[in-house]
Amino acid sequence: MIGGGTLKARLGELARARRSAPTLNGSEPAPAPDAPGASRAGADPLDGAVGVEAFLPGGEWRDERGAVYVHERLRSDVEKRRAHWGRLGEAPEHEPDLAALCALGLEHVLFLDLETGGLSSSPVFLAGTMHWNGSDFVLRQYFARHYGEEATLLAALAEATRGFEFLVTFNGKSYDVPFLKDRGHVHRVRVAFPPRHVDLLHPARRRWRGELPDCRLQTLEYRVCRRRRVGDVPGEEVPGLYHDFVRHGDPYRLVPVFHHNMLDVITMGEILAALCR
Repeated sequence: MIGGGTLKARLGELARARRSAPTLNGSEPAPAPDAPGASRAGADPLDGAVGVEAFLPGGEWRDERGAVYVHERLRSDVEKRRAHWGRLGEAPEHEPDLAALCALGLEHVLFLDLETGGLSSSPVFLAGTMHWNGSDFVLRQYFARHYGEEATLLAALAEATRGFEFLVTFNGKSYDVPFLKDRGHVHRVRVAFPPRHVDLLHPARRRWRGELPDCRLQTLEYRVCRRRRVGDVPGEEVPGLYHDFVRHGDPYRLVPVFHHNMLDVITMGEILAALCR
């Protein structure tokens, strides 16, 4: 199983606390560790309005455009640490990009997955990244709490990509990267990317097309990585959940979207490892 219901358990704890002690004062969430430009931010989950910050503690990344919320955690917070984390074998000889990535090492790789409002003109509201820090995978999620924070999200993501040699996505050459460039053009934010891009969809198709019914991310997750999701939200429901959050401000139903995004980037790491065994 993947995810283990960690977020749902946290949500349940907060909901029970609110029902049993509605007048108590909670503690302010800590800023996201190691987050560039982070500052303390959040809402008290037991007093007044509750934002997503109360469920997913983190901090704000700010620039002259405004702020965007950053939630960060280690992969070992989500699932049991495995001995193979951070290791890659050898890529097939006919996959030169994978071979170059394996030769350089995971420290130079940034995994990326987006959640958007659904249409080509809709905003990017959540960008999930993952990188290897030498001992664990760092999962970082940039979240626009309303439509006006999208420009700052793009700027924060552009800064996050600096220093990495490889960008790793799943269908990112056709979707994520063009989408980010288009949204950057709308907001006049230059979104730079690492110089090399490995879109895992294409080597996965070359490797497993004859063995699997399709090469969708979750098919590979189950059939190749041998992992089953727990507490996930269907991808087609994600845009509606965000628009509902913006209209009504209730974060409870949105938190599983963070879970969904986080599992996607974790699965990319597992698919990459499987391709390089």
